[in-house]
Amino acid sequence: MSLGLFGASLSFLTRLGRPRILAEGEFARTLPWFPVVGLAVGLPAAAPGALGLFAGYPLILGWLAVGLSLWLTRGLHADGLADVADAWGSGAVGERFWNIMKDSRAGPFGVLGLLMGLGGQVLAFGELARQGRFGAIAWCFVLGRALSVLALAANRNRVRPGLASLFAPGATTAVAGCVAAQALAAGLLLDGWRTVLIAAPLCGVLLWRMSALSRKQCGFNGDFMGAAIVAGELLGALAALV
Repeated sequence: MSLGLFGASLSFLTRLGRPRILAEGEFARTLPWFPVVGLAVGLPAAAPGALGLFAGYPLILGWLAVGLSLWLTRGLHADGLADVADAWGSGAVGERFWNIMKDSRAGPFGVLGLLMGLGGQVLAFGELARQGRFGAIAWCFVLGRALSVLALAANRNRVRPGLASLFAPGATTAVAGCVAAQALAAGLLLDGWRTVLIAAPLCGVLLWRMSALSRKQCGFNGDFMGAAIVAGELLGALAALV
């Protein structure tokens, strides 16, 4: 893991890195940095509340956390969630499923997916802000990016041509273990063992269901990774609140 690859990860996944064009082989080597990039997004997202802004207005803080994360990531992962929700909700199978996912137009299931996913984040982050648990908010963004790597590692044999195929060679068992360990350590540091313990089975269910959909549709792509990020962020917040 080199700092150069961290910069490459920031450049691709956020607005925080210096704009650059990544060589094809660099994508796979950035995967171990995904949880750290999540922290780079999560800390600014949680910062307004941690700094005492809008004290007494937790829903505003939840809205700000989601809005800042969307701005920092250019909405990249939310787009993946909408695409997967559209294709899954349609009930299509095979190439029809993938054609719906590639359609740039937002369908009703995509809108519903964003409403439930991002709306849930606003509410959950707002409640965490009310409790003063800003470390937990920051950790959710670490967890989401770790889950995207784990989802890719679990389904790399079905990856389709495109962005995910560039990352797939790096999604080894060792890398999956590395990002899982980072998420675990960050969770223990930022919020505590109880949140991590509750989040683990929730994340396991998410990975199981995503893998089942991948098997049914005989493929896996970058939209699945984006959906795993947003869903993982929400699951982390819900785990913290249970």
